Amino acid sequence: MPDLFTAQQLADYLQLSKRTIYRLVERNQIPAVRVGGQWRFPKSAVDYWLDMRLSALPSSDLNVLQAEAAESALALSETLADANALIAIPAGEKSDVVREFVARVEFPEPVDRDLVARRVLEREGLCSTAMPGGVAVLHTARWEPRVLRVHDVVAVGRLSIPIDFEALDGGRTGVLVLILARNERSHLVLLSKMTRLCQEAAFVRQLTAARSAGDVRALVTEFERTVFHAPHPTGA
Repeated sequence: MPDLFTAQQLADYLQLSKRTIYRLVERNQIPAVRVGGQWRFPKSAVDYWLDMRLSALPSSDLNVLQAEAAESALALSETLADANALIAIPAGEKSDVVREFVARVEFPEPVDRDLVARRVLEREGLCSTAMPGGVAVLHTARWEPRVLRVHDVVAVGRLSIPIDFEALDGGRTGVLVLILARNERSHLVLLSKMTRLCQEAAFVRQLTAARSAGDVRALVTEFERTVFHAPHPTGA
């Protein structure tokens, strides 16, 4: 894989159209350099941008990212197992809370939980994933090797007492969402979808107030269908 992408190579890498790539360039929303009159995109800078700037993108751009990705049919609601839909987490220090959350997630394949927690905390050390409204979208850094090989996992945890998770708005965080993907494309789809949903005040409000795992799964399914105009999952 090249270290410096052409526009077409970047489009292939992210499974987006070249038109969307150039649109992001025009808005100065993706790292790019001019080489011989052509735009080039450093892979390391792109990966860093996707991780650090995704939550700052407007909802319209997040919609485009998830809609164009090759695995856009991948649904948050289908990746969120009942056992992981509302995990109770005791309050504490940020690092302890993350480790406790990871320890309580049910994984569909063998995984090194200590490694997962360490990678999530390393990502948090760059800047907090806490968003306004009280939800943090935890994940490992895009440029790190995947911790899962076969499956994608989404888990939702709720703290007994909201804590300071270093959100930019200074608010406290009471809900944690963990996203772990088996490959970079799934990572982009799931992370952009959840980030987009967390920009909906009604979604965050109802997620914070959900009483059961069934409520959480139904909420994610409904907002995913409404926001992304997707059909209900089979059997829903």
